[in-house]
Amino acid sequence: MEIFSSIFSFFKKKEKYPYAPLVIEKVILPAFFDDRKIDNVRRIDVDETNLKDYELFNFGENFVLYFENEISADSDNYIRQNYTDLREQFYNKGRDFFYLPILLENIDFEILPALKSTFPFLSDNFNNLIIDELKTTRFDYDSILLDFIHFIAYKGDISKGCISSNNGYTIVERKNGESIEKFFDGYIENLNTNDSYSGVRFYSLKKDSEEDDNIKRQTVESLSFINNEIERLRKSGQLAILAPKIYDFLKKNIEGVIYNNIHPMIISEDYKILIPECNNLEIKLSHLTKAIYLLFLNSSEPINLKELYLYKDSLFKIYKNISNQNSLDKIRETIDELVKENNEEIYVHIARIKKAFLVHFSEFIAFKYYITGEKGKPKQILLEKEMIIFECPEL
Repeated sequence: MEIFSSIFSFFKKKEKYPYAPLVIEKVILPAFFDDRKIDNVRRIDVDETNLKDYELFNFGENFVLYFENEISADSDNYIRQNYTDLREQFYNKGRDFFYLPILLENIDFEILPALKSTFPFLSDNFNNLIIDELKTTRFDYDSILLDFIHFIAYKGDISKGCISSNNGYTIVERKNGESIEKFFDGYIENLNTNDSYSGVRFYSLKKDSEEDDNIKRQTVESLSFINNEIERLRKSGQLAILAPKIYDFLKKNIEGVIYNNIHPMIISEDYKILIPECNNLEIKLSHLTKAIYLLFLNSSEPINLKELYLYKDSLFKIYKNISNQNSLDKIRETIDELVKENNEEIYVHIARIKKAFLVHFSEFIAFKYYITGEKGKPKQILLEKEMIIFECPEL
């Protein structure tokens, strides 16, 4: 029927937006941008790229990435010698700065301890072989940069410069003959920090507001049509017959929505992890995995996984409250085993938590909800505390 056709059209994935090169002369910009190429790319669905499982590209929202198709020795030396200072300067502008060669040298291989825990018969030599293979093949600079360019759907010809996030991506060229130091000085100086939405902002040279208005208008028209069709069916007496089918169709599609905004989280009285603004979404985890998640969620400080034993009592209390296990001895035994030195089971739970959120949120948003942190450093959940509401008994 026509109503199903309309509903189906409403839930169809929106077409990808091609990149749109910008003409600098038409925009009033500081002198730094004179005769400098700037391209703008609309964000596309990352799940359709070969990078959907790349932890390496978990940059978050507030990032700037420097790239060159072929890294020169001068650029590499300058960035490495000034990396800490550059990151601080970008941080003061509300950004996280990344440089692929350094990232590649510090890849987090924490999944390998999880592998070893799951398959204890694998030898250390075999695991080392995996690491060596990953470092020498999958994670070489040329292929990773090519993948990232594919990831952001960039089809322009800028070969070196900075890529920043901006409801998509903005690529600012470093001109030929321009020193790397001069480029960074001008780029950082001209980063805009005024933004009513989040307090930080990236180069935003053009927004296709007419296109956005058309999408909003079409959405309103679609909803109006669906409403009129449902009213017509109600008056004709057919709605009672079709309602279950319409409900099943809507439920199936709504449950498959990938959310692309951050929403408040509620821990209910019975310890359910709920995100009400996402159709009352519940993040389902096993009891022990949920206990670990709630420990991190409730912690005011990052947690060093090698010092997990310090949180044994807290974990016991949380697990006792949410577990179906009646034996306190069994509960304590489970927690004691989890926090043992060199027990790498914790990485398995962290991976499960991450996967649970990636089912429902885009990678640009999910990282705020799951447990994250640099290799060898304490882990935490980045979701702002004011976004977390505990309705459950005190943890």
